[in-house]
Amino acid sequence: MSWTIGIADAIHESGRRWLEDRGARVLVEDAALKDPAQLDALIVRSRTKVTRDFLSRMPNLKVVGRAGVGVDNIDLEAARARGVIVVNAPQATTEAVAEHTIALLFAVARSIPQADASMKQGRWEKKRFMGIELAGRTLGLIGIGRIGAAVARRARGLGMQVVAYDPYLNPEAIRERGAEPMASLEDLYARADVVSVHVPLTEETRGLVGRDAFARMKEGVILLCTARGGVVDEEALLEALESGRVYGAGLDVFAQEPPGATPLVTHPRVVATPHVAAQTREAQARVALDIAQEVWAALTGGELRWRVV
Repeated sequence: MSWTIGIADAIHESGRRWLEDRGARVLVEDAALKDPAQLDALIVRSRTKVTRDFLSRMPNLKVVGRAGVGVDNIDLEAARARGVIVVNAPQATTEAVAEHTIALLFAVARSIPQADASMKQGRWEKKRFMGIELAGRTLGLIGIGRIGAAVARRARGLGMQVVAYDPYLNPEAIRERGAEPMASLEDLYARADVVSVHVPLTEETRGLVGRDAFARMKEGVILLCTARGGVVDEEALLEALESGRVYGAGLDVFAQEPPGATPLVTHPRVVATPHVAAQTREAQARVALDIAQEVWAALTGGELRWRVV
């Protein structure tokens, strides 16, 4: 049987080629969305919003594949009601996101973007850029799944202590992933010199890191978020930066994307990147192939590794 598969957002060509080699008819980007009623499967990244209304325009749809981890852009309840399978590719970008998290940490701790910008303007402001060392400090992970565990490994290599809070894992599982388990977020905030967020955006986590959280954190904490916009209350973060409670922040995700030149994005102690943590050549090739194979398995009755719905 020939399947029609739409790839609504740009992915590495390895995924498209793999599907076409198996006889699939693959429609890419504008062509995929021009006549959604013909689609048997749809592959998206974070840009395309798979809403209830959008799903209703695809009567033949059997599976939605998210090329990446987060599925907050897909109406899971609507998909479940329609009997549409939802799969993702959670492993392919782990190393890339973990590396970007550490890159943001160094950038904030040593004011690297600001120092570079100063040099490019012909200035030599050596005294201005006094940094802080990471060795001996404590990293607190909110969530220690695949990415959180990968960040923990790297942080330990820098000589950092690592603590973590994850209500979905028992203490022994957290220890096996390289962190000391914390009984509560309050305990984590009391210990951490750096707080890094690694949880999906759900109704439970929306605004999780807000005014109360910042009030409980140590003075001069660094905040990192490469997870999902909306988990951190951006207004509360700006207030914490202005008060000095937060030393600096490294942010790759925002509640509204693109956020524009907001006071938070342009704050002198914020290092902001445009949701690029997973954007490496290696990770994007892996994720395209992973999601192509998972979607194909859903269409052909194969075993699913990463079924969400």
